[in-house]
Amino acid sequence: MTVRVGLVGAGPWATSFTGPMLAAGPGTSLAAVWARRPEAARALGVPVADSFDALLGTCDAVAFAVPPDVQAELAPRAAAAGKHLLLEKPVAFGLEAAERVAAAADAAGVVTQLMLTNRWSAAVPEFVERVRTAGPRVLRAEFVGSGAMPGSFFATPWRRPEAALPDVGPHVFDLLESAAGPATVVHARRAGAVTAVTFEHAGGAVSSAVLSIATPGAHGPMRCEAITDGGRIDLADPGAEDPATVQRRIASTFAEAVASGKSPSPDVHRGLELQRLLTAAEAALKS
Repeated sequence: MTVRVGLVGAGPWATSFTGPMLAAGPGTSLAAVWARRPEAARALGVPVADSFDALLGTCDAVAFAVPPDVQAELAPRAAAAGKHLLLEKPVAFGLEAAERVAAAADAAGVVTQLMLTNRWSAAVPEFVERVRTAGPRVLRAEFVGSGAMPGSFFATPWRRPEAALPDVGPHVFDLLESAAGPATVVHARRAGAVTAVTFEHAGGAVSSAVLSIATPGAHGPMRCEAITDGGRIDLADPGAEDPATVQRRIASTFAEAVASGKSPSPDVHRGLELQRLLTAAEAALKS
């Protein structure tokens, strides 16, 4: 079975990654797109729905490539219509909104998958397994880029220079927790466009994250080093892998999940856990 997916959004990420990924499959097809700019939506080469409700009538699932607050408003409506959800990170801009998305998906019994794209690179699961096995003690991670700088391809209105925490924070926080276990925020500070967060993990490890999307000339990739009982372990570059290979893994995982009726990891509940960390980090910044 091919999962017919309707896409919400026609911005840079929708047109360069999510849309082409769904169109290429395997196991998925891009059924239609709905966006606030129809001219941008038409560039994807599929039917353009004239409303969100019209989009819902074309598909089995809905993928989102829009700002988090828009996703949080529309995803519950899609779930209520029985549509499976391919969600972007973060799930929302606040914890209550993210909880509403998760509750709606649970009530409808639909499959959810969270687009933490680094999860599907070969480098990340290999690093996580090695660190877990070796016994993590201290981890240092960073995601430093320039995506919010004027003129950047990804400089959309919500992706402001100070928005590194909701933008790239989910990738880094997910990596640190996956490798070292559940975390508690103990410290957070913002220096200009750079945000630094320190965690304590349930197993006794400590970790730190440095985040920026407005550092001139920086283009990542996500980096991480772990000091373990077995020695130092470095994360290989997740971006070194062919993007088309990563896209195929994401699409096939989603198609298989819809066929089985069981959400994969990461799903909306992983997104909710990360939202709690983001909320805690924001609170620490304010204090």
